[in-house]
Amino acid sequence: MDVTRPLTDIGMVRSNMILSLTRRSLAVCLASALMLIALPFATGARAADDPAGTFINTLGSRAVEIMKNKTSTTFEQREAQFKDLLVDGFHIKTISRFVIGKYWKEATDAQKASYDDIFVAFITRVYAARFDSYSGQTFEMIETIKDPGGDEWVRTKILQPGGGQPIAVDYRVRLFDGQYKVIDVVVEGISMLNTHRVEFASVINKRGLDGLIAELHARMEDPVAAAAQTGG
Repeated sequence: MDVTRPLTDIGMVRSNMILSLTRRSLAVCLASALMLIALPFATGARAADDPAGTFINTLGSRAVEIMKNKTSTTFEQREAQFKDLLVDGFHIKTISRFVIGKYWKEATDAQKASYDDIFVAFITRVYAARFDSYSGQTFEMIETIKDPGGDEWVRTKILQPGGGQPIAVDYRVRLFDGQYKVIDVVVEGISMLNTHRVEFASVINKRGLDGLIAELHARMEDPVAAAAQTGG
């Protein structure tokens, strides 16, 4: 099953959004996706009564609670909460396997274990460090659509506080053992999975899988410093 097929009616992609997204690391894109879920819901969200919409709504409420507790929690505490939210809300195995592509089958058992460990740690660290940099936007749920493969899309848009152009964000949701999980996020027509599968492949082609793992370890350090500067 193709887990990255976008909705056919998402619309035209703005060129500046494409350039921005293709420069992001997987971790930053996931952090943004989780943050978008956490933004305050606009009134009249028509998808909220749908089970998939309710799932996204609930996930967002948990994220909002983490934000509200920033002044009374340490960075380490928030990071642990973010990890729980990420693991509960996103199907990490589907995401991590897809973005590494064919290289997963070629990896040794030791490499697979190292990759799994750093993948979760990496996106959690960046998410936690960048979480508080978003403010003022509102999140409006539009509708849910079931695709022919059985997945559901929760279509949303991000409304800018100054009245700027809304940003279309669609969450691809799938049932795993009776529980919904996010497996892809499409921002203005750009699939998180497709974008970062290309990014990871580029690193692996140049430096091998061990090189990717080393780079993910190295790139974890900057968000920690940024979080410390903000008092986290």
